[in-house]
Amino acid sequence: MNMRRNQKSAPISRNRVPLSEKRLIVVALSLLSEGEIPLVQGIREELEGREGFEVMVLSGGYEATLRRLAGTGQLAGAIGEFISGRWLEEIIKMGVSVIQIGSTAPPDAEIASITTDIRTMALEAAQALRMGEVSSIGYLGPAGQSGSRGSLHLGNALGDICQSHGIILNHCPATSETLVKSFLLSLPRPSGLLCSSDRLARMAIVAARGLGLRIPQDLSVIGVGNSRIESLHANIPISSFEFPLREIGRRSGILMAALLQGLSLETLTSPPLRARFHERESSFHSSSGISRALAYLRNQPETNVTAGELARLAGMSRRSFEVAMRKQTGTSPGIYLQQMRRKRAEQLLGSEELAISDVGRECGYAEPAVFSAAFRRWTGKSPREFRKDHTELRS
Repeated sequence: MNMRRNQKSAPISRNRVPLSEKRLIVVALSLLSEGEIPLVQGIREELEGREGFEVMVLSGGYEATLRRLAGTGQLAGAIGEFISGRWLEEIIKMGVSVIQIGSTAPPDAEIASITTDIRTMALEAAQALRMGEVSSIGYLGPAGQSGSRGSLHLGNALGDICQSHGIILNHCPATSETLVKSFLLSLPRPSGLLCSSDRLARMAIVAARGLGLRIPQDLSVIGVGNSRIESLHANIPISSFEFPLREIGRRSGILMAALLQGLSLETLTSPPLRARFHERESSFHSSSGISRALAYLRNQPETNVTAGELARLAGMSRRSFEVAMRKQTGTSPGIYLQQMRRKRAEQLLGSEELAISDVGRECGYAEPAVFSAAFRRWTGKSPREFRKDHTELRS
């Protein structure tokens, strides 16, 4: 949970305390689509099993309904992507608990929030685009607070990363195809483009093709949302970030229950969640099967995929795949995966936001003891010792 005051706090309690009163929880979404179903399911999994909870989903213009329900005393809590905090303060004063999801909390309200690690998203996007040796990087997305799931913050984070590497970020807030075409014409070749949604990524791909540009040779494109529908419309698999919607919903439900049990903001915390990057043809410059397999391992170090499954992904026999793997990386698929896990673990342990057990799960280890043993084999240190040393070096 991110709060305006930066305070140390304890982990969320998962004690399931039955509540005798009927409590209405509203999930308020600006746009309800099939992709939001895991989010709602995650919330319901945590709340509807508790005595007295009822979850209602609202979309579109939900402010008036929330005010009315709060005024009648029926509303216990609201979970959603809220832009303005002023009207939220009104329902909070009526005794409603509020949780912001998807981005940072509104600047004019101090509320609990379940967020995504936007900076890591921007860093992974920049790294993927730079691997294509692009001449410039662009960002296509809203310039104001209207973008969902922190699109403004994503653009700002990408700008900071580009600036630190001496790269000028070209920004286009427009969302019409005509203006997008003009923006694309202004970019040098080859260029990389991060879009705040897969819909905009598809629009950019269609506009680029209309200008005679090749994807990804002239323009590498990355979207957000992991929409298969948009990839179908674009006629090319779109590289994209997938939000952990079910986990966002699950944590929102846990946090809401804790707030309704009377726990204060200062005693609760939920570290930012990581969006998963799926690297596909819209930004992937190599057509070789081995490169596709390596990209899969880089993006999903927690995977338990076998060498045979990787070979099928690469379109090769297992023997041919293992030979090509050793020729390109100097090692076997299993060792390469361990290297990716080590790299990911060191990156996550460099931050104090994730618990060590969560870092282990992110890297494919369900049991903390197994993760600690593997990490000690890699580095000669336990995860806790590595984090302590890293923190001391930064201070």
